[in-house]
Amino acid sequence: MLVFWMIAVLFILIALGLILPPLLRNKADKTAKREEINISVYQDQLEELENDLANGTISNEQYVGAKVDIEKNLLDDVDSDINSTDDVAKSEVQNSIASSKMGKAVAVAMVILLPAISIGLYGKWGAGEAGLDPQNAVAEVNTDQHELSLDDMLAQLEGRLQANPNDGEGWYMLARTYQFMQRYDDAVSAFERSIKLGGGQSADVLSSYADVRAMANGRITDDRTIEILEQALQIDPKHTKSLWLAGTAAYQMQEYKSALAYWERLYEALPEGGEDRAQIAVNINEVKSLMGTPIMLQSAPVDEQEEELVATTARITGSVGLANEISAKASPEDTVFVFARAVQGSRMPLAIVRKQVKDLPFEFVLDDSQAMSPQMKLSSHTNVIVGARVSKSGDAIPQAGDLEGFSGELILSSNVPVALVIDTVIN
Repeated sequence: MLVFWMIAVLFILIALGLILPPLLRNKADKTAKREEINISVYQDQLEELENDLANGTISNEQYVGAKVDIEKNLLDDVDSDINSTDDVAKSEVQNSIASSKMGKAVAVAMVILLPAISIGLYGKWGAGEAGLDPQNAVAEVNTDQHELSLDDMLAQLEGRLQANPNDGEGWYMLARTYQFMQRYDDAVSAFERSIKLGGGQSADVLSSYADVRAMANGRITDDRTIEILEQALQIDPKHTKSLWLAGTAAYQMQEYKSALAYWERLYEALPEGGEDRAQIAVNINEVKSLMGTPIMLQSAPVDEQEEELVATTARITGSVGLANEISAKASPEDTVFVFARAVQGSRMPLAIVRKQVKDLPFEFVLDDSQAMSPQMKLSSHTNVIVGARVSKSGDAIPQAGDLEGFSGELILSSNVPVALVIDTVIN
């Protein structure tokens, strides 16, 4: 509200700044300005006369005579102005004073009336009282009208498709609308109509269809979902949404080899440094851990003895347990992540292992073999923090309701075992 009134006052002041100066300007100096002009004209004549003398155009006698005439004319004009304009000057002065008073009166009136008229007109033809109180206006706009308008749009789209049932793009729009409204069964039917009418040639349509089928089935995927996503990948082998969903579907079906293949392709397709790529790296390492295969996602070491020594000595050992006071908040099948991260900078883990609550307490080892990327390795840091988290969702990214515990800052070269206790609930 305060900002609105500050802007309104600023515009009113700008308007007054344009109107007032002409009204307040004093016109009593016209006579003086006329005399200054006359003198300037005669000075120009004298300079021209001196130039003629210097150039030899006139003689010295002619110069003296002409100069006397110019000076005499100047004196005559000045005397004439003084004598002949006494009455006129008085009249002009009186008129100027009257005009000045009138201008000041008008200026005062404008200062009072302009803001009042502006606010009055805005209140009548603008947004009314709501416009003079923008916060209340926003509150009035943010009603259930959006839901009503969405229902109206949905009804119009459904009506249009009844009249033109062969509109494939219209069925796709309807399917996405149902998906947004979480009407997944209806979305599945609409997607199927869209695919029959040509949508099956689009990786976007197919991946969205597969996603909705899983949502309609309680987030459970099946072989048909994989088939749909494979069709999408035949159209676009680097389609990121299809690769992500296919890997997730295979993971849920415990087909870890297939999940790994999809996610490794996705990892290569995603831009470096992005959060999505970091998350897929976590997924890949998790699948490899479940498969019992070495965690990669790191470049081959350079053949230098010093780097090899650092890589082999950069390791953290320790144990992790769950505090009794919060043990009831964890289920035996909940995922447990143990990780090391840099003290400053990126919070991406430098090394990570995955277990379950039923494995607690357990001992762990963190080293470069568990790095998530070549640029983020344990051996590239001297000081780290070690943490353990119970994830209710199975996702490495912390969420409300997860349980966690951290060590203090550790010097990597100290090789002191770490004793972690998970004792905090994330809100």
